[in-house]
Amino acid sequence: MVEQENDHFFDALQRLSPELQEKIKFLTENPPLPVWPVQTRGVPNLCLRSALFSVIQRGRRKAVKGEVIAAVKGLSIRFTGWRLDQGDFDVVAHALHLVSLQQQSSSDRYVQLTAKGFLRSIGRSSGKSGREWLKDSFRRLTASAVEIKLEIPHGYKTETFSYSGSLVDEFFCTDRDHRYFLKTNPKLAKLFDAGWTQLQWQQRLQLKTDLAKWLHGFYASHRTPYPLKVTTLRQLCGSECGRLSDFRSKLRYALMELVDTKALVSWIIDEEDRVYVQKQETKISRTLE
Repeated sequence: MVEQENDHFFDALQRLSPELQEKIKFLTENPPLPVWPVQTRGVPNLCLRSALFSVIQRGRRKAVKGEVIAAVKGLSIRFTGWRLDQGDFDVVAHALHLVSLQQQSSSDRYVQLTAKGFLRSIGRSSGKSGREWLKDSFRRLTASAVEIKLEIPHGYKTETFSYSGSLVDEFFCTDRDHRYFLKTNPKLAKLFDAGWTQLQWQQRLQLKTDLAKWLHGFYASHRTPYPLKVTTLRQLCGSECGRLSDFRSKLRYALMELVDTKALVSWIIDEEDRVYVQKQETKISRTLE
């Protein structure tokens, strides 16, 4: 039966014009990303509910091979390459934003950008050190290998979603004007199928600490955040704080940042060391919780 359906599909495809056949082939190989408002950034929930983009202390970045990344229940991630942090997250989020914007008017697989404009859009200095940092980030994202498995419940059944690949396919830049030509991995569109969130970008840019940025994404990916132990949050964000008391202190400061930027209304840590938060009501659409 399946073979007959495939035969009918290919027969129908052959009757289409060459131009339409080429367009269908392109969309099959390069599925479009969702479209979101310009003041937000669309990000797969997989990136927000794990330590894939972790809270790494300055100078402590390391290369790993097949390392298991902490993630919420039902999500399994292995990573090979130089560990990624919240700065790399900003690069991925804004690159995906540019791809989403471009696909609405062009089928070009490469996004053109300037280092200066890109760095300013993610809240970083556009000087020489900033340009060098951006190129290093693109290198890390190109050289990384991410293996993801996600269990998605559907009624009485559970579907398994899997993804394997880099986050950026390739890039090259000009030395004269620091212009980049960037190609993201087309398979990234599949990650959005497993659920995604619109982040309030200007809100995120106001945050100073990486922990606050990670928490901003994590809580944004839940319509109604559930309470979690402080130890669980330390694990999920990839913090390297050895002493729980030190992490708890940083957590309090980060939560206050979220209140100051109006990402949260309030928060408490109860006697059992569980963190409760109350979010601002925002009109943000998501495809999957």
